[in-house]
Amino acid sequence: MMKIQRRSGSVSKHRPGRVTPVVAVLAVVLMVAGVCSTAFASTRGVSTRSASTVATAKGGVITEQDYYTTGDNNEMVAFIKQFQKANPGFTVKRDFVPPATMESQELVEAAAGQLPDLMMMDNPWVGGLAAAGDLVPLDQLGVNTKGLTEGAIAAGSFHGTQFGIGFGNNSLGLFYNKKLLKAAHVTPPTTWAQLVTAAKALTNKKTGVSGLEVAGFNSGGNATWQFLPFFWTAGGDLEHVNNAGGISALTLYSKLVKDGSMPSSVVNYQQNDIANHFASQKAAMIVIGPWEFGPFNSTKGLSWGVTSIPVPKAGMAPVGPLGGEVWVIPKTTPAQEALGLKLLRFLTSPTSTYSWASQNGEIASQKSVSAKLIKNDPSDRIFAYEIEHAQARTSEVGLAYPAIDTDLGNAIQAVILGKQTPKAAANSAEVQVKYALEQYGEG
Repeated sequence: MMKIQRRSGSVSKHRPGRVTPVVAVLAVVLMVAGVCSTAFASTRGVSTRSASTVATAKGGVITEQDYYTTGDNNEMVAFIKQFQKANPGFTVKRDFVPPATMESQELVEAAAGQLPDLMMMDNPWVGGLAAAGDLVPLDQLGVNTKGLTEGAIAAGSFHGTQFGIGFGNNSLGLFYNKKLLKAAHVTPPTTWAQLVTAAKALTNKKTGVSGLEVAGFNSGGNATWQFLPFFWTAGGDLEHVNNAGGISALTLYSKLVKDGSMPSSVVNYQQNDIANHFASQKAAMIVIGPWEFGPFNSTKGLSWGVTSIPVPKAGMAPVGPLGGEVWVIPKTTPAQEALGLKLLRFLTSPTSTYSWASQNGEIASQKSVSAKLIKNDPSDRIFAYEIEHAQARTSEVGLAYPAIDTDLGNAIQAVILGKQTPKAAANSAEVQVKYALEQYGEG
């Protein structure tokens, strides 16, 4: 999941019949790279050098690109200062890009052969550049990934090859206001039936309190990202969004809105919006991730708790989406790749990983660091479990995910607004999903 203000997900957009800028740029990238438009098979190939022949960086300017433009910007600035102090002769030239334009800029740079030495991206984006042959497999650079969590491996890999490593990963949970639940004599829900009952009991029109809020704005990191835990746990399939599981998850949203427990205005809410509503105690429960631990803990008068996303039936294990950014090394020259590798090793060291994950509420990418963080903050245990069982958003549909993200998001909004029944919305989305799978050669 990509951070937008507080944090959110990828921003790729696609609508059949209307080629958006990102998709148009992707097409250019693939043509420049000599990639087949149907199978996305790179004709450039990948480097076959062994780790023993990797160039060694002996000094110079390292170009680095990320989208940490808000709160985490200070942490990146600190990391870079630490790196330069510990590595005399190296200077980092940082380029930070707004999240909304990051992916399109990366694709333009790839087409022009002007990628930086080290680049950060949201994990669903990895496949596009990897398929085009623009990223270097980390094993060819001698990077050891054996100590990574399963979540970290899934986030940075494409077709079984590891291209990226991040600071950590995240997923989604159900955050609740302890005081409001106590006053309504409600316990944290664990099943869908309990969620519906609890949300109705917690809704108070006089005080303007919503029982439950989700981020329903149709952009990456909002509507579909937040819907996926309900969708996947019910047996939903991104290749066939109108299966029984997909329809049942949409039906849950429909029930919550019809009960008045979840306002239809959530179609306009992004993750930072619902987090603000929760902090101001206008939303009794919200779906959000561990990056909000710090902000919620520092909110005066807010007493909160967190539990796993409720499941259709008791005893089921929730299946959430895997979030988290990764660092990748673009394919450039051996000298430039060595510079990128130098900074990558520093940023993904246990010390740096612990620092970042502890400040940003993520589950560290390294098992040993994750265990240490969980010991210090038991709340992390919920998300650590979920991440080990989480599913990468591209795992079912590969490069077609950004398109399907938008298509399913349209269905979610249609149901919330009462424009279509869950079944009709799912069927409409299925038509678009089939188109996307065919277009991207993932069908």
